[in-house]
Amino acid sequence: MGSSCASMTMASNLDAAAKEIKTQLATLETNILKADQEIRVHVAKANIDTMAHQRALNAMKKKKLFEEQRKQLIGAQFNIDSLVFQTDQAKVTLSAVKALQAGTQQLKADQLRMDPCKVEELCDEAAMLGDEMRAIGDSLSANYAIGKWNDEAAEALDREYLRFDQHYASLKAAAAGDCISTSHSRLSAGALAAGRALGSPEMPAAAGLSRNRVLAGVH
Repeated sequence: MGSSCASMTMASNLDAAAKEIKTQLATLETNILKADQEIRVHVAKANIDTMAHQRALNAMKKKKLFEEQRKQLIGAQFNIDSLVFQTDQAKVTLSAVKALQAGTQQLKADQLRMDPCKVEELCDEAAMLGDEMRAIGDSLSANYAIGKWNDEAAEALDREYLRFDQHYASLKAAAAGDCISTSHSRLSAGALAAGRALGSPEMPAAAGLSRNRVLAGVH
């Protein structure tokens, strides 16, 4: 609390000093311009006024004095600006340090809550639970037959599959034979129909008519 109050007081003092210097610099600039004008006026009156030369020299001395003061104030202003900049940087650095301290303390507190031995025990328990779950899954996926009954059941299933395969093959062969016999029957029926068409009474009549036409042409 005390450090923050001190920093605020120093910042306010620096701001006040900077404002005062700016005001003084503005006043000096005005005085320098006035002294320069005064010098010009007295130099112009040097031929008609015997004291004009001395007054011009005095004005030049005042101008030199004002310029020297301005130079000093400009240097002081630079120093104050530099100090203000350093103060701002110090504030930023202090904020970063405080943040690092708070983060480190929080990290230590969290680390104290995590015991390495307990973490290792938790990992071991998780591994054991995983093994148990895999064992349970293997048990659920295994056959319920015990001992030799398991092998016998597998052999019986193989025999049943072979019988089913043979029966299916015989059914497939029988179906193919039926298709072949059906096609042969259709071909035989077609040939019989064609023979009947050739042996019909219309065919001899047509043959006799063409024979009579040939004989008539001969005569």
